[in-house]
Amino acid sequence: ERETKKMFLQFLLLLSAVRAFAPAVRQDSRCLQSATIPSSPSTAAASTTGLFAISDGLAMTLKKSSKTLSVLLDYDSDHDSDDKTTSEGDLITLSMQLRKIKASAIVTADLEAARVFVEEQRTAVGNFPEPCPIIYHGDNIAGAAEAGVSAVIVSGAAVDEDAIDLTTGGVGVIKTISISEAGKDDTIINQDENAFLIDGDDEEDASALLLGGAIPSGSVIIASLSSMQDENEELEKAKRLKALGVTSILLKKACVGDGEDIEYASFAIDGMTKKKSSTFNMSGLTGSTNGHFGGVGTSTTATWLRTKKEEEAVAVAAS
Repeated sequence: ERETKKMFLQFLLLLSAVRAFAPAVRQDSRCLQSATIPSSPSTAAASTTGLFAISDGLAMTLKKSSKTLSVLLDYDSDHDSDDKTTSEGDLITLSMQLRKIKASAIVTADLEAARVFVEEQRTAVGNFPEPCPIIYHGDNIAGAAEAGVSAVIVSGAAVDEDAIDLTTGGVGVIKTISISEAGKDDTIINQDENAFLIDGDDEEDASALLLGGAIPSGSVIIASLSSMQDENEELEKAKRLKALGVTSILLKKACVGDGEDIEYASFAIDGMTKKKSSTFNMSGLTGSTNGHFGGVGTSTTATWLRTKKEEEAVAVAAS
């Protein structure tokens, strides 16, 4: 009889442990789904909350349960640079490196680059780091859907039939909105939609949208910011926007195909996701060797050769 009771107690303990473990397993499964690139538009996870929406998996990637900002990195192929590299091999390497530094998503208006990014990210399915989503914001929406992107960005004032058709193929839709559009047309924001992009550099407009109650509760709210601002102001802006309810930051022209892409992307992701100041703490030789930062072991505001070259080009053109 004692042996029977002992076995029964052991069974109860085992059952309790299984029940406690099950939610964690389900959460891990959802996290894996959130980062997986669809193998094709027809097999992609369809949007679940509305006509213009993103999948639950992508929403979990862009709106972290930890309340940490997600950082999306824009690749701009039109940027002029004397050390620019844009071959397919370069794009494959860039895609792999951005995944390794834990970019939340790669955003581009270059359809061919989007195709390369999607294919490269698929090679990481089942590995760590997991694939990061590819989001398209160019004009060829149908082509982007065919390429297998996770979502497209469309203007709230100019949503067309191509964007509507995307939801049936499982491609998410992120709507760009501004206070002027919302003010002119009260139907610009639908309460069934769940992902919006606002201009974070226009903090007055952004504040009005975020505090005005027009954006549905629980939405993914992405704020775009210019990269490499003076005194690293994008990091401070990100903090202020997060306090207003922004869940994600899209850094415009973070990557352009030059030698600073990964250095800047790493700096920005660290500065926006870790609890530290906006100064860059040098612990290695990379920054000081390339002339971007202060001496080794110092804390200083980061400066970038890319912006210096742009300023010099403007000065030459004006002279």
